[in-house]
Amino acid sequence: MIETTFSGGMPSRSVLARAICLGLLVSGSVFISSTAQANAIDVLQRQIPAFWLGIPILLLILVCATAISRQLKLGELARETRTRIKNLSTENSGLSQQIHGRNSEFTVQEKQLADTRGELEQLRQEKSDLLTVTRHHLQHPLDTLLGTLNLLARSEDNNTRALVEIGKRQLNSALKSLEDLHRCDKVETVELKLPAETNRAPAAQLSVLLIENSKHDSLQPSLEAMAHNVQRECNGIDGSSAALQKKFDLILTDTHLPLMDGVEAVREIRRERGSELPIFALLQNASSGDKERYQARGFTGVLTHPIGDRQLMQLMSWALRRSQGVGGLQSIKPTRLLNANTLFRQRDTLDHQTFAELLSERTATLPKHVTALTSAITGRHWLDAEQQAQGLSRSAAEVGLETIAARLRTLAANLSIDSEREHCRQQRTELLQLMRESVRQLKAWRERNVHTEWALK
Repeated sequence: MIETTFSGGMPSRSVLARAICLGLLVSGSVFISSTAQANAIDVLQRQIPAFWLGIPILLLILVCATAISRQLKLGELARETRTRIKNLSTENSGLSQQIHGRNSEFTVQEKQLADTRGELEQLRQEKSDLLTVTRHHLQHPLDTLLGTLNLLARSEDNNTRALVEIGKRQLNSALKSLEDLHRCDKVETVELKLPAETNRAPAAQLSVLLIENSKHDSLQPSLEAMAHNVQRECNGIDGSSAALQKKFDLILTDTHLPLMDGVEAVREIRRERGSELPIFALLQNASSGDKERYQARGFTGVLTHPIGDRQLMQLMSWALRRSQGVGGLQSIKPTRLLNANTLFRQRDTLDHQTFAELLSERTATLPKHVTALTSAITGRHWLDAEQQAQGLSRSAAEVGLETIAARLRTLAANLSIDSEREHCRQQRTELLQLMRESVRQLKAWRERNVHTEWALK
């Protein structure tokens, strides 16, 4: 306030008021004096004491002195204020330089961190390749050797059977060690590799409609840096019109928008586009129950500012899988659910009776196990569901159901990520249908390729 008062060179209101009073006092004194002289007031003839005439002069002097003193104090205060402002400006300049220096350091550290992540990802890829080569070049031959030993164990020679038993024990020990090695790799893949993969932007482009107000930083630069096509609107009317005129893979909208509220805009979009289009609400401050409340109003989910790059990338990965229908039943051809080569190899490795019993056991238990898996997912028992999915994937892969096995491995990996679990819950029906179709094809293959007499035994 003080700076504003003196920056324009105008006196303060109190000084003006005192000057006006002083002028009125002087004018009144002059008026009274002139009137008294004109009318020859007899008061002067009564010999009024002289000090009464000096009172107005004394008051005038006091008022002038007070006004001058106040003016001097205000001027001094204004100078002190300007000095303080100058000092604060100097300090702010120093702080700005320090912040700029810190930002430069953070940029360098982020670059080093990105390089380290790249090296770590390369090491993981090399390890994965090594384990894959080990599996193909060691485990499959060892499985074949185990089948051969099982055939030799039928020999009537006691010495041969004894040697075979010794060889089988050693071979089973080697297979168990190899399985433990792969199990360790799967644990590391779930905990480390998959979250690192979610930090990368999806390779494909998504069409994103961004409806934002000006109360926060825009997400458009981050989305465009991930190579997505972004259309940004600043009010609810333009946003809803754009959503109805073009096809988008994802819509991100603030709830408080000019001209039309975000909830009303989403209601208009849902009325024309249906409930399949993913629409997320952008909230400034989220509280408990916001997610359910906005989902009841037509939103797919909510995001709370500030939104980090990791969270944004996970959302884009989810939207990409949703738009492409990855893992959906419609995108999988039934003829590719069963790998007959795996079954032929197992048939040649095992004896007919063991192979027939294996097929009968898997066709009977796999549907039950996948039902138990979906029940665990429904009850949100994430750790139990993850372990069941891993076990089911191994069981399915042993009888050539590689498609459902790959689907189950992906499901187990996604169950370890918090942001993917709700998406996993939405895949329960598709998973059941996929398992039923896989088992149906397995039964059909068994009827065509396994002798009935061996299956009955």
